[in-house]
Amino acid sequence: MRVWICSEYPIFDNIMPNDLFKRREALRHLGALGVMGAAGQLYSGFSFAGQRSGADQLDALTQGKVIHRRHPRYEDWRKSMVWQFNKPKRHPDAILRARSEQDVIVAVKHAAANGLKVSVRSGGHNSSGAALREGGLLIDLSSLREAEINPVLKIARAQPGLGSAQLVQAAGEQGLAFPASHCPTVALGGYLLGGGLGWNHAHWGGVACHSIKSADIVLANGEKVIASVDSFQDLFWALRGAGPGFFGVVTRFELQLYPLPQAIWASMYIAPIEKLAIIVKALDELAKIKDERVEVLVLLMRNPQAPANTPPKQATVCMVGVNAFADAADEAKSMLSPFAKSELAAASVFKVENQPANFAKLYNPENVDAGNGRYAVDNVWTDDPGQALLSLAEHFMQTPSPRSHVLCSYGIKPELRADACFSRIASHFVACYLLWDQAENDDANYDWLKKANDLLQPYSKGHYVNEVEAARHPERVRDSFSEKSWKRLAELRRKYDPDKVFHTYLGYS
Repeated sequence: MRVWICSEYPIFDNIMPNDLFKRREALRHLGALGVMGAAGQLYSGFSFAGQRSGADQLDALTQGKVIHRRHPRYEDWRKSMVWQFNKPKRHPDAILRARSEQDVIVAVKHAAANGLKVSVRSGGHNSSGAALREGGLLIDLSSLREAEINPVLKIARAQPGLGSAQLVQAAGEQGLAFPASHCPTVALGGYLLGGGLGWNHAHWGGVACHSIKSADIVLANGEKVIASVDSFQDLFWALRGAGPGFFGVVTRFELQLYPLPQAIWASMYIAPIEKLAIIVKALDELAKIKDERVEVLVLLMRNPQAPANTPPKQATVCMVGVNAFADAADEAKSMLSPFAKSELAAASVFKVENQPANFAKLYNPENVDAGNGRYAVDNVWTDDPGQALLSLAEHFMQTPSPRSHVLCSYGIKPELRADACFSRIASHFVACYLLWDQAENDDANYDWLKKANDLLQPYSKGHYVNEVEAARHPERVRDSFSEKSWKRLAELRRKYDPDKVFHTYLGYS
């Protein structure tokens, strides 16, 4: 058995968190086309001891870092809880950066005793800033980043603040892998709770929450329990897909790992937007015959090399990345061969085919712009990705910001399980990622996103709860679950959190 522990991020007392952020950009090279998250977040770290009342008492009760709303650096800390620059105007009374599971237990008990509602943050990548709520206590788990790998049992025990790339690295050193997020810095906690759409997921158990074997959970009364298929089965069902409305704090996951592919190969195709109908027709056919170990990611985006005054129709391209996760080079090449022989390849003005890769390369693509920005995200599950993309083509060319993009993941494994509350999925996934620079452009971008959602609605089978615009459209949270699952979640919330210690979903508490 091997233990691998991520060292804590350094503490920067003299640097403002906003100066440290990086965000995700549309252009990803080869297999990294599907990155849905952002690059990194750093933390300022200091404790503040003030008057001892209400939330202030946490200073003496925990080993973690605590900052209260009246502190002069509170606003910097508050903003650092969300990775991107579109910061919600919601203000918790106190923020605790927990250093241990015991800190979490003490903090939840204290919050329950003092009437403080609790929200939880693992990495802060939720585009709506779900962890930031008005009033109460925000428990930040980002310092809990230990991972223990058991190569014999093919199991990882990982804390919620661990980044996806860190788990992939630790597992890979033992010849194992996990369907972690395409973005390296997305933390496991929120990713797994909401489902998790990651690398090679169709072959590795479907959405990532299906690979949760058990979890250590701190309940609303401060009790720690272990939920699994054998104990607290109803909590086990809820944590596999509930997302940011989960009524507990997961302090550790036990995860099923899978054999590491020995040959990861990738191809990339770029075509002008006027060829989109040809592209989606080819992909619709390829999706029916491709090996489930082939991941297809499509981007509608502006050509980053096009001059600023280029008309949108000429500047807009369709980029297709194809990743094969195989056991041998010949097998990988064979898996990519249908794409090279298709109309997709024929319609492309640029292509790179059959390139050896690995997770390190997929997570660190070349020519990535790591600038900053404001984000908004929404999505649909669909069984008709071609028509969904075609419905957005004209609208996409009118995006307020040329930095935005539309992503489609072809060939999702649409499996639902009785032991998971994750209950909305289809064969494909389409999402709009809006990225812009200035706050004065917020309304224009949100208006564009609403119109995009309206255009996608005829093709929608529901939504992925981790990437809906919940703050402005909370109804999309409910549409991320079946009616049966939504009602059962409400019943379990009343059972395990009768005093409503935990915030539920944005727009619902």
